Amino acid sequence: MANSAFTVQVEGLNELKKSLRQLRDTELNKKVRAVNKTAAEIVKPEARKTAPDHVRTPKDAKRYKPGKLEKSITVVASANSAAIKAGSSSRVPYAGAIHFGFPRRHIRPNRFLFRAMARKSDDVSETYEREITAVLREKLES
Repeated sequence: MANSAFTVQVEGLNELKKSLRQLRDTELNKKVRAVNKTAAEIVKPEARKTAPDHVRTPKDAKRYKPGKLEKSITVVASANSAAIKAGSSSRVPYAGAIHFGFPRRHIRPNRFLFRAMARKSDDVSETYEREITAVLREKLES
């Protein structure tokens, strides 16, 4: 499968990460992680809303339950980045095939995560800028 991602580049982020590593301030790292998670959480409702729905048919496997893909959308954040993920290898193994397509099975790509990020990218940028500025201002004032 294709390994592609939709990303938002933040100018000066690499320098900020380098400075954070040099400071070795765990409290600041936790706050930056929280900012990353807050910014990514903005995309989650849009991704859930646009996740493909499927109505169960008699041909479907008995274990298939509609809505599992939508419920599997989560946010993973660290001090360096944040990501929106869908599916897992044990519960929703077909998430990659749905998102990126699977030509041999005649499954066309439905890049709902990328579209959700594209729709919310302005909100994510504004939130990230506002929140990270507040965290840095608080650190500089203390």
